[in-house]
Amino acid sequence: MEETNGPRIVISLSVMTGVSLLLMLLRFFCKARYGKRFGWDDHLLSASWLCLVTYSALTIVAVNYGIGRRKALIPPGNLVVALELLYIGRFFGIIALAISKSSFAVTLLHLARGPWQRAVIWTILVSLNLVMWVCGFSLFFQCTPVQKAWNLDAPGSCWDSRVQVNIGIGAGAYSAAMDFILAIFPTVLIWHLQMGTREKVGVVVAMSLGVFAGITAIVKSYFITGTARSSDFTFSSADLLIWSASETAVTIMAASIPFLRLIAKEVSGKTQQRSAARYTKNLTAATATARPKAPESDGYDSEKDSLDGVLKEEHRATIRIAYRTGPDTNSSTNTSANTMPMPMPMPMPMPTPMARYPNVI
Repeated sequence: MEETNGPRIVISLSVMTGVSLLLMLLRFFCKARYGKRFGWDDHLLSASWLCLVTYSALTIVAVNYGIGRRKALIPPGNLVVALELLYIGRFFGIIALAISKSSFAVTLLHLARGPWQRAVIWTILVSLNLVMWVCGFSLFFQCTPVQKAWNLDAPGSCWDSRVQVNIGIGAGAYSAAMDFILAIFPTVLIWHLQMGTREKVGVVVAMSLGVFAGITAIVKSYFITGTARSSDFTFSSADLLIWSASETAVTIMAASIPFLRLIAKEVSGKTQQRSAARYTKNLTAATATARPKAPESDGYDSEKDSLDGVLKEEHRATIRIAYRTGPDTNSSTNTSANTMPMPMPMPMPMPTPMARYPNVI
């Protein structure tokens, strides 16, 4: 089976383009749902994604013409078309980088308060665009005529390959440095705002994800050197093509994720409300269960009725016992005279309610 990097290129570019689109759309959804105004940072982010999808589409078409395969196995006609598509795609990839980082810088401008903060951000914004646009347009000036860049058999001349490599590495290093600065800068801008410490930390972490874009820029610069040194660049350029798209995709993701905290806060608030309602319901049920039960009825409707009943029972239990002191003569007079009333026994003390229900406190 032929060894090729084509499928890896296609899958990687498709996934990164799709995920970055998803997060960008979620950013727009959050801003629309919570009444946040759309600004230049949103328009720039959309433009950068369009450049990214153009780069990915041209690169995927170039794969169909042989990019990712061994150079010796690619027909000459297909190779010319593939390299032309790559050169045009690389231009859009570089411009996508410049615009995506500009979008994040514009977002930071909304948070800047002091003059020096705005000056730093504007310096990064202008210098980064200058470097990246020069790097992008240099692709079309390295050969005379320009067709010589993708048609190796065409007459003409080109710069030394090391010049273009150095331009690419220099632009990548500067891009990485700006990514790290932009990732650290939110700490300076946000820490003085009237927010809770926990919320500040969350926002700073979310807005500092651009550090990963800086890491991808470093990795991409490493593969620029490796691809330039390879004699089979159509096969070995796979990593460079993938990491070039990764830098832009990660930048778009890093610029979109901070706005997703609006959804996270709403979901968290609803979860806390449900938890509080559940806690209140359980507490009410537990209180009702722990409430002492009413004593079983003893046939009386009140404590007074109970007292009267006890006394009546005592009266019914009172008897007279006659003792005969002499022989029975069946004489009514003798019986009356000799009959002695027995003293009524002392009534038993009625238990108090506490004594009757000792477990009720």
